Amino acid sequence: MKELSEMTVDELLQRQQELAAEIPAEQRDQMTTEEIEQRTSDLEAVRDELQARANAAAKLEEQRQQVANDKGVKPVAKFEEGEKKTMNYDVKSTEYRDLWIRNLQGNLTPEERDVYNSGNTNAVPTIIADKFFEKMKKLAPMLSEITLLRVAGNLKFVAEGTRNTATKHTENSVMTPAEDATVSVTLGGFEFMKLIQISRTAKMMSIDAFEGWLVEMLAGDIARAIDNYILNDTTNGIAALTWTSNTNQIVESTYTYKTICDLIALLPAAYDAEAKFIVNKKTLYTKIAQIVDSSKRPIFVQDTENGVKGYLMGYPVVVDDYVTSDNDAIYLGKWTDVVGNLSEDIHVDVDASAGFTANALMYRGLAVFDSKPAKNDAIVRLVSTTA
Repeated sequence: MKELSEMTVDELLQRQQELAAEIPAEQRDQMTTEEIEQRTSDLEAVRDELQARANAAAKLEEQRQQVANDKGVKPVAKFEEGEKKTMNYDVKSTEYRDLWIRNLQGNLTPEERDVYNSGNTNAVPTIIADKFFEKMKKLAPMLSEITLLRVAGNLKFVAEGTRNTATKHTENSVMTPAEDATVSVTLGGFEFMKLIQISRTAKMMSIDAFEGWLVEMLAGDIARAIDNYILNDTTNGIAALTWTSNTNQIVESTYTYKTICDLIALLPAAYDAEAKFIVNKKTLYTKIAQIVDSSKRPIFVQDTENGVKGYLMGYPVVVDDYVTSDNDAIYLGKWTDVVGNLSEDIHVDVDASAGFTANALMYRGLAVFDSKPAKNDAIVRLVSTTA
């Protein structure tokens, strides 16, 4: 192979593309540490050569412009092949996204590192932050059902509470203002963190492949932890509500058509328009889907176009793995009365020293979230005594 100094710019760009291309997993697993490090070294050498040529071309152009100015000739804009163009490093730009990912991979040139550090923030690019958020909502069903805010810091949310009904007015009589009440939810912030280790072959992944890996591994697992928190945390979750038999809870050994009707009867009619069932898939298909009404018709109607979703006695059903199956719980409620706040979107940090002995990189994803139900009567549940 030619020495780098003997290659044309086109040949250097082609070589850079070859070295930066993602290596198939099977081939990557067979590579030795020395081969991986050599590939990384070759890639950096190609980038350094391209940068050196760009710098040299820029210097020559500067000298040419100076000569032209000295002679009174209007300079003509000219860019040598391979010269580095000015790029847009705004957090919303694809250029910043590429730079941010390559920084995590440890693939920045010294000049690029100076540009990156001068921007100061290490902020997650908007493009990737949006993908993180969409992935979280997809894998954590509750995030799509509750009132979800994204406000930095602690938050006090005021919701509608007890409302007095309007009264018939006697003409010319004095009216007393209704004493409608509100309820407030104060949300703090709890850290939800995921730590993953990957070999230094991550440096060889393409930008798109590395982005997809980050979104899947970090956003996916953090979303599941938050979903579990919303439902099962014994301080702020749905599980922390006060459950009282025949007020907001039915306890039965066997689920029947009558049992489901009794559960529905507990939910105030004011919540019906937005009410949904939330249940574990196992409970849905072993305890609920087999129930029939007096006409032998199943009370659960599956929405075949949307997988396991469907309708139970006319109410939409949301399937969530984090509804515990230990007591075969099934909830019915107006879930927008549960308020959550993602006060800090997922951000990512990398540490090479932590994985030194394994020749690996450590990546940490962290988000800050809190949630609470605003009302005790907007959610009812059915639990089994024999689960």
